[in-house]
Amino acid sequence: MIAAVLVLLNTYPLLQSQTMVFQSKETSMKSSVKLIEASLSGLKQLDEENVSKALSSMRDTGVSRILVTDTAGRILYDTREANGAVGLYAFYTEIVQALEGYDAFYCNYDSTAFLSRMASPVVYHNQIVGAVYTYEYDTKQADILKSFQSNLMKISAVIALGVIGLSILLSRVLTAQITDLLSAIRKVREGAYSHRAAVKGSDEISQIAAAMDMKESTVKSRLSRGREKLKASLLAEEAHEGGTALWHTTSTT
Repeated sequence: MIAAVLVLLNTYPLLQSQTMVFQSKETSMKSSVKLIEASLSGLKQLDEENVSKALSSMRDTGVSRILVTDTAGRILYDTREANGAVGLYAFYTEIVQALEGYDAFYCNYDSTAFLSRMASPVVYHNQIVGAVYTYEYDTKQADILKSFQSNLMKISAVIALGVIGLSILLSRVLTAQITDLLSAIRKVREGAYSHRAAVKGSDEISQIAAAMDMKESTVKSRLSRGREKLKASLLAEEAHEGGTALWHTTSTT
């Protein structure tokens, strides 16, 4: 039971946290993509020049990389300065879906970073003229999640140690109580009816010990009364025998 609780403690909060980050990423990236779309929405046809001019005034969009393609998937704009992909064709799943008229989002966590990708169609008068693709590589959120996971593991370790320590303590207490109870039973069996079990408390073992002590008191009391009755009987018998002997002696004389 404790193991199941610890496993749940180390999995459920993390899964919930990941889900919350995924939802946050989708919301923020959708906002960035829609902002880029709005900048391109007045263009009847996309090419390298007009796309670059339309997006030149954009500053921080909150994403790591932006791609803009035409309807054939040819990259017209790329924010990556080194090894840019302008002129190449991009057939990412998200871009293909965007060119078909759908918004596409994907996010993955690999214990190092959150990798998020989103694509959306660029529309001019109800006609798709291209697609916007954004990519984000977020290590900060991943570090926060790893720190959270580390804290959960530490808490779980403390709980596990506490449970183990408490189990050992309870085991020793119960063992000592049972040992005392068995010792008392053995001594009573040997005839030491005045012995009392040295078990204190209000648990079941203590109640058994108290009941045994009461039984011992009852047995001792009955034995005491029995001895007194036997002694009185012997005295009466001796007195009777003494009186008979005296009468016999007197009669003979």
